[in-house]
Amino acid sequence: MNERARTVTPRNRPPVKAPQQKSSKQLDLVALQQAPGFMIRLLQLQIFQEFFEFFTEAGFTPASHSILMVVRDNPSVTQSELAAILRIQLPNLVKILNELETSAVINRKRSSRDKRAIELSLTSKGKKAAGQASRMADVFNRRILSALDERDRQEFLRMLVRLVKF
Repeated sequence: MNERARTVTPRNRPPVKAPQQKSSKQLDLVALQQAPGFMIRLLQLQIFQEFFEFFTEAGFTPASHSILMVVRDNPSVTQSELAAILRIQLPNLVKILNELETSAVINRKRSSRDKRAIELSLTSKGKKAAGQASRMADVFNRRILSALDERDRQEFLRMLVRLVKF
């Protein structure tokens, strides 16, 4: 069996230290290491902490970064479509969009497809911000996935896309 396909067992798992304790006692987490939800949640927390450290100076949050990327890549996306794909409740999204509009990063207009809907687009300032966010994300994502070689990074991302239901 190759190294990548190996399942974590009590014999081959790496020891895990409790992160908030000063004790060097190692906890047995083999059961939780087999639970994708638990491992994904830990990874999410780790990534968010590092995201805030990396992007703070530029002023991007995970939500604003995601909004910029979706609006950039999907001209005339509506607020409702954006809320659905990012899984943000519409009232919460509207608050973020208000801030982005006040900062002259996005424009909102009535949809020509559906007069009840509001379409979003980037301003010239928003396009610059999206470019900066994208360049920073490239560096950040490489750093986050640095434990994997290039082939494994690509495969990991493909697997995540297959698992996430859009």
